[in-house]
Amino acid sequence: MKRVDMACYRELVPYITKDPCGTVYPLSIAEMKQYGDVFTDGDSFLLWHFSGFAFICGACGEDFLEQIYRDLLTADGLPRRFVLFTSDERAERYFREKTELSFGRRYSFEYKGDTGALPAEVRHGYDVCELGEELFDTVEGRVTPRFSWRTSEEFLRNGKGICVLHGERAAAWAFSAAVSDYEMDIGVEALPEYRHMGLAFLAAEQMIRCCSEQGKRPVWSCDTGNTASRRLAEKLGFSVLSEYTTIKRQ
Repeated sequence: MKRVDMACYRELVPYITKDPCGTVYPLSIAEMKQYGDVFTDGDSFLLWHFSGFAFICGACGEDFLEQIYRDLLTADGLPRRFVLFTSDERAERYFREKTELSFGRRYSFEYKGDTGALPAEVRHGYDVCELGEELFDTVEGRVTPRFSWRTSEEFLRNGKGICVLHGERAAAWAFSAAVSDYEMDIGVEALPEYRHMGLAFLAAEQMIRCCSEQGKRPVWSCDTGNTASRRLAEKLGFSVLSEYTTIKRQ
């Protein structure tokens, strides 16, 4: 398994076909909108997004899967986390025979709503603004733009974000966690003390409008156990499209 030169990334686009895991993350790498590493054995490809999410495509023979297991799923000293997404039953069976791994399930959603029907009311005492360079560097949480983007320059050039402010404090935000030519995956978070107030919904629905304005399809994904994210997605107009497996080190 060798690393693919970034100059060849765009040649991978035809190999990234419709998949239950979604295509926006691997395409964001192949289209060079976001940073990622790509590895190949000549017949298969592994695309490892800056967020840590990884995707496989191609033949994916046992030798290739063994290299993923040895060099990435159980390796020490990696520069970032490694979480493999797969809908390939062969690959899942192969990894389930290995040790040191944990398995989960994840939903992929598609947008079925109407952007024209989304409310845009802002609570008194709150303001909505674009998530710019200063907020990129200062918002604190588990799901922030820094989770998916190396730098604010990369984010502002290829991505988009919306922030709900309470005074000068970022209370909730939504942003493009992954971007391809045709899709945008929406990440969203609200600080604990600002949850259950509709602020995450407000930020996310503004991001859906941004997708519409850019001619991109909004997409959503979350772990199957994340009921809060699923409820928010469905409230916004998303429906579960598929379910797939996640694999990571224990």
